[in-house]
Amino acid sequence: MAQKSKKSEKAHIHITGMTCTTCAATIEKGLAKTPGVEQANVSFASEKAVVEYDPAKVNLTKIKDTISQLGYGVATKKSIFPVGGMTCASCVARVEAALSSVPGVVSASVNLASEKATVEYTEGTNIADLRRAVKDAGYELGSEAETLEDVTIAAQRELQGIRNRFIFSAVLAAAAMAASSITVVSNSLRLKRFRPVKFGN
Repeated sequence: MAQKSKKSEKAHIHITGMTCTTCAATIEKGLAKTPGVEQANVSFASEKAVVEYDPAKVNLTKIKDTISQLGYGVATKKSIFPVGGMTCASCVARVEAALSSVPGVVSASVNLASEKATVEYTEGTNIADLRRAVKDAGYELGSEAETLEDVTIAAQRELQGIRNRFIFSAVLAAAAMAASSITVVSNSLRLKRFRPVKFGN
């Protein structure tokens, strides 16, 4: 376990894809090996991970990627917010940096033309903290304009669709094989039934 930093942050992450306590242990071990992660506790029962980390050494994007590489998912939410006060590319960079500094934010992308910010964050992230961080940077973050579909739910639906198509194809293949076998057996029986009888001279 890494030594705790005085400026460590704690993230509560909803993990998907676990099927047993061994999965939780695997994630804990993987996170513990990640530079900057000071402590990680994963609960299979609640499907949650509590991760303490040094933001100067690692961020939530890296933590999320680590969990994904282990074969599991992280439930996140994406929202779009209007941003006021931006006039140039430097403003965009400052707003993105401010949003990314808030605990729980996985990624932040700001568009100057539309004056909107798209923020991906974990469960429990305080929206008021997002507004405060942007305000401290000299800009205004408006009320949530749009909530995009939960990233994990969308991924799970896509996987379910792939799984369903695979099952359907397997059923069709099995049915075709069964039909072929029945035809072969039927033809064999028919040949035996109508086999001509040879009489001796």
